[in-house]
Formats: sequence, structure tokens, C-alpha cells
Amino acid sequence: MQRVERHIIKPNDKRFNSIKEICHKSKNLYNYANYIIRQDFIANESIPKEYDLTTKLAKEKQADYISLPAQSSQQTIKLLYKNYKSFFKALKSYQKNKSKFTSNPKLPKYKAKNGISIVVFTNQQAKIKQGKSLNKIHFPKSTNLKPFITKIDNQTSTLKQVRFIPKSTCFIVEVVYECLAKATNLIENSFLSIDLGLNNFVTSIDNQSKQPFIINGRAIKSVNQFFNKLRAKYTQTLKLSNNKFHSKKLANLALKRDCKINDFMHKSSDFIIKHCVERKIANIVIGKNKEWKQEINLGKKTNQNFVSIPYNSFIEKMAYKCENYSIKLHLTEESHTSKCDHLANEPLGHRENYLGKRIKRGLFKSSTGKFINADLNGAIGIARKVFPNAVQTLRDRGTAFVPIKISIGF
Repeated sequence: MQRVERHIIKPNDKRFNSIKEICHKSKNLYNYANYIIRQDFIANESIPKEYDLTTKLAKEKQADYISLPAQSSQQTIKLLYKNYKSFFKALKSYQKNKSKFTSNPKLPKYKAKNGISIVVFTNQQAKIKQGKSLNKIHFPKSTNLKPFITKIDNQTSTLKQVRFIPKSTCFIVEVVYECLAKATNLIENSFLSIDLGLNNFVTSIDNQSKQPFIINGRAIKSVNQFFNKLRAKYTQTLKLSNNKFHSKKLANLALKRDCKINDFMHKSSDFIIKHCVERKIANIVIGKNKEWKQEINLGKKTNQNFVSIPYNSFIEKMAYKCENYSIKLHLTEESHTSKCDHLANEPLGHRENYLGKRIKRGLFKSSTGKFINADLNGAIGIARKVFPNAVQTLRDRGTAFVPIKISIGF
């Protein structure tokens, strides 16, 4: 399994300037190689092969090429050719159907003169050295890059590459490594079902616990509301003062918001996976519809919150964390899961009159006379999409239908 460890390097970090310098050198090589390719394409409508161009620059000892370690230079050229492959693919599609495009595809552009570009170090350049208490990633001496502390254990994992990715106000360092799945003894046909929402970010029920749980989503709503409020204020100020729409202040605000939400997604998914591993749950079911929440109309405020919350990011994190423990993740569409009366085993599907009904916000009344949390009713319906006998299984286990609420801190 391939995994990524991320580090955020801000301007006050001692390594910031060294990273900026090497990313600037990568930009110089990118632009030089791009110039050669563009000239060939304009003159001959073809481009040189990646291997031929790399060999040519290496033999000539071209200044920009040798300013970086050899394999990093090769990776920069590889990235440029990847952009050209995308260009030719778009060009081919444009020639078949021009209506898909607003204009004809453009050749990959040059990067800004004072700009920076991605730098990649392979596992032959970057090495993990194990210390008494800390592991560190070391880079070639010619780069003047100081070592990075890492949580990766080189005895159980294999380093693949390290990427330095420039952002508007910082650098993201991505350490790519491979590791093996952890051995687990899971119970077959055990399941945990998840209904995703707003105030209740995760509503979950499983057939191995006595009580379901809800992960409170109000914290993430609060972060989004604060971000949207400040972004509107800063954008208006910029527009009135110099008719601009971007600034470092806005970029820092966006970075802070993204980090907080990413942290929330990781902590929430970690909590769920830990819950499953402790109870030996083998299956997780999540309700997800195609084109999910892109064209919904739930009112201005609710729409803004739904679009701002990256549910797909949460599902992706759940997917790779499930893989770590050999837990199966099932994604199923969630139509009719909230309206059907699952306590009465009402068949899933559309009908004019359902057996149960939602009597107030967050509360569903079953035809059996019982009251149940509305989101929990939806979670049971999602489980039934994959495990048709879910309701009977929950009853046999003596599962309560009153959830506990959990708040995840930032």
C-alpha cells in the first residue's frame, strides 16, 4: 500500500529558504526544457522524446540541469512531459468534438520568471536514517537541505519519493512510502453503517456495539462560516482598493481553513476505524450518491455548508485507512433510506405513502410506535442496501437505537 506523510513548511521555518531556492532551480530547468519542446513543436509539429532530451541536457552539462541532483532534474522533465501528454490528449478530444471546449487547448505555459516549481527526490537520493528516538529523512549534501523528522519506520515501510510542492504562502512536503496491511482477525458479516450530514457529520450504527454514535458536525460548520465571512470581507476590501481578488492574507486564510478541515476529517476517520478494529468489524457501509450534493437546493445557507464540506475527502481517508486493516468499504447510493420505516422492515423504494414519518427536525416516528433519531434511521437504511437483514441482526444483538454524541476537537 502506498501512503503519504505531509509536512507544512512556513516562511518562519529555517528550511524555507533552502526549499525555495531548489524549487526556483527546478523552475529554471522546467522553462528551459519547455522552450526546446515548444520550438520543436512549432517548427515540426512534433516533440523530442523524453529520454533524448534528458540525455542531451546531461551530456551538454546544461547549467539548469546540473544545478539540481541528476534524478531530481529527470523528475522535473518527466513532469513537463506529463503536462504535454495532457495537452495532446486534450487536443485530440478537441479535434473530435469542439463543443466540449470554450477555446482550443494551449501548449503548457512557461512558469513566472521569479516563480518556483515542484521538486522530486527519489528513494536513491533521499534516505531515512534511524536514530535512538527519532527517524530523519536526509537529502543530498549539494542541496543544503536540512533533515526532516519523520514517523516512518524504515524497518516496516519503504520510502518511495519526497516531493516539495510550492503553495502561495508555504511549501507542502509529501513523503511517499509503501507499507503492509496490519494483521487483523475480523468477524465476517459484521458491519458499521454511516450516514453523512451537516450538524450530525457522521451518524453511525453497527451490529457489534450496544449503542450507535454521532460525530458532531457543528465545529466544521463553524470553521466554514468564519472562513466565508472573512473571505467576503477581504475580497471586498481588495476589490475597492486596487481591484484585485487575491492576496497573501486570503491565501493564509484558505490554508488555515483547509488544515483545520483536513485535521477534522483525519480525526473523525481515525475514531471510526479504531472503533471498528476494537470490535473486529469487517465491513463499513457509507451512503453516497453520484453527483453528490452538487446541484441540491436546500436554501442558501445550507447549500453553502454542504458545498464547503469535502465529504469525498472524508471517504478517501476512510478508504485507505480501511485498507490498512483489511476492512471492506462499501459505497452505496442513499435513495429512500431516510423516508422508509426500517424498524418495521418497510421495503426500500419510492411510494406515495410511507409507513413512518419525520415528525420534527431530527426525529422519526416508526409505525411500530417507536421514536428514532432521523439520521440514525437513514444509517439503518444505508446498511440495508448492502446487508438486507440488517434490522434483524441489530435486534438480535440487542442494539439500542438512542445514539451518543461525540465532539471531535481541532
